[in-house]
Amino acid sequence: MLIRRMLVVVAVLYCAIPAFSQTPKAEIFGGYSYARQGDLNINKGWNGSVTGNFNRWFGVEGDISGHYYTEDIFDPSGVNVRADANFLTYRVGPKFSFRSEESPVTPFAHFLIGGARTKVTGAASYAGTNVSVSESSNGLAGAVGGGIDIGKGSIAVRAIQVDYSMLQVNDVFGSSGTSNGLRLSFGVVFRFR
Repeated sequence: MLIRRMLVVVAVLYCAIPAFSQTPKAEIFGGYSYARQGDLNINKGWNGSVTGNFNRWFGVEGDISGHYYTEDIFDPSGVNVRADANFLTYRVGPKFSFRSEESPVTPFAHFLIGGARTKVTGAASYAGTNVSVSESSNGLAGAVGGGIDIGKGSIAVRAIQVDYSMLQVNDVFGSSGTSNGLRLSFGVVFRFR
């Protein structure tokens, strides 16, 4: 009787090995990103991340993204103004994946915290006189969100990633402020087993 039970346990464990091997040890994501940070709609951006998975549902993710905003204002009185804003964020935190052996769809959620580097540049010209201002700042960055990856093999598509993004940095005048926003990303995920 004992040998029979041991054989059943061994058979169940042997059948479970392929299920555990389907969990990637690491995932690398890269793609396009759109952000709304404060009052700025920033449609030029990128997002990348690396995740190390400890099991089928828990991993640690490192995330980096860059967003770039430019606006040119031409006034009929002859004043020309150009404003540039660059945001670079680097964050790390836990990632929770909801994997299923039957479905190619893998929803996930993550909580990330780290830093941000912002650079704001403004230039104006009027009647041959040029004035420019530039300020860089480092601060705190956080994000809470999730998304959906579609694909079963070593390559998947990140159909959507939505994050509530928070930045706490100094503005051009040196005063600290918090900016809340939204980040949307999509792209390709490479999985390593």
